[in-house]
Amino acid sequence: MVVAKLRGALFVLLAVLLLAAGTQQLAVSEPTAGPDTGPSDVERGEMLRQGGSSYPRMVRLEHSGAANGRVLASMTTYADSAGFAVIYESTDDGESFQPVGEIRDPAGENTEGMCCSTLYELPSPVGDMPAGTLLWAGTAGIGDDVDTRRTTIRLWRSNDQGRTWQFVSTPVRAPVGPGVWEPELSVTGQGDLGLFYSDDGDPERDQKLVQIRSSDGESWSEPRITVRNDEFTVRPGMSGVRRLPDGTYVMVYEVCNYDPVHTCTVWMRKSADGWDFGDPADLGTEITSNTGAQPLGTPTISWAPGPGPNGRLLLGYQMLGNDEGGWAPGNGKTIMVNDDPSDLAGPWREIPAPVQISYNQGSTCRNFSPTLLPTSDGEDVIHITTDFEKWIGGPCEAYFGTGPIDGSAATGAGDVQPMNPLPGR
Repeated sequence: MVVAKLRGALFVLLAVLLLAAGTQQLAVSEPTAGPDTGPSDVERGEMLRQGGSSYPRMVRLEHSGAANGRVLASMTTYADSAGFAVIYESTDDGESFQPVGEIRDPAGENTEGMCCSTLYELPSPVGDMPAGTLLWAGTAGIGDDVDTRRTTIRLWRSNDQGRTWQFVSTPVRAPVGPGVWEPELSVTGQGDLGLFYSDDGDPERDQKLVQIRSSDGESWSEPRITVRNDEFTVRPGMSGVRRLPDGTYVMVYEVCNYDPVHTCTVWMRKSADGWDFGDPADLGTEITSNTGAQPLGTPTISWAPGPGPNGRLLLGYQMLGNDEGGWAPGNGKTIMVNDDPSDLAGPWREIPAPVQISYNQGSTCRNFSPTLLPTSDGEDVIHITTDFEKWIGGPCEAYFGTGPIDGSAATGAGDVQPMNPLPGR
């Protein structure tokens, strides 16, 4: 599938959120695949909030004194023709969530829009920001016209566990046209704040992964390419970074339009210092399940304690396909665990997802960019993902649940049928 730089999938999602909030809808491009006409189908999970949600992210506070142990979650939403972030908190290890704050960035107002954000707690000081500072970054100015749109990545900070927020800087300003998306934050081994993002602005490549860094969160380095491919239509994107107990770092990302059978497969790589992730032309290690199935699209990664000194890796993703095509039995119902992060290739075992979605065939809402976090004892996993509340055209909402990490893999006959490509990806 040839993917246009216009991110049709994203704009359809934004239109859904605007409709849910009862505001004026932006003009959007239709996805390249057919519309998602299936019903709402959350088989397991509880709605976290109402009002439209996308790109959920979670952190557990570990450097915030008396607040340590709290789980903070962020989501992007829309109201009054503005995109903004909502911050929720759980004080009972993911059993329930309550709203505690919002980030109303002026750059997302007046139908300019805001999307694809991330949430991060500083483990060590960066500039005048002490350990425990909560950071949020998102893409603003997404608009509706690729010819006039000029996106930016905006960085905000909170000193009170997400209650109030202050603007820090604009690390990335894209030129007019295709944009910059999906920021991810991490402190490097040198103590700098690293920011990784997807860049659609290279005239020689449809999309690539890029990184920058800062010693204070305000002044940023020149961009450095993280992952790219010589084929124009191949799109590495949606990076997630986690530091392991031994000091090494892992990065997960999708690569779209590379595999002739699957639209977007999931890949990983390692770094000794959180900055140098190796040759950008090397796509890394492709992830497959121990059942032979392949996770597809919108990957996210989390670390959990485990049997070995480096713990475990928890992998969230949108869909699960059979190796030779069609849907695997665990599609929409599983996440994956790697009990030995020294081997990124596996074995990755499937476990039942706490939130389960039965109709899951490539939508800009259903199970799109989920987030995972272990419970405080490391025995269970907290899971937040999205689905339509009632039907296509209704609001895209966040659902959450908790389940055991050492549970058995989901089973079932599964429908082996052709997979619809992710629209606009």
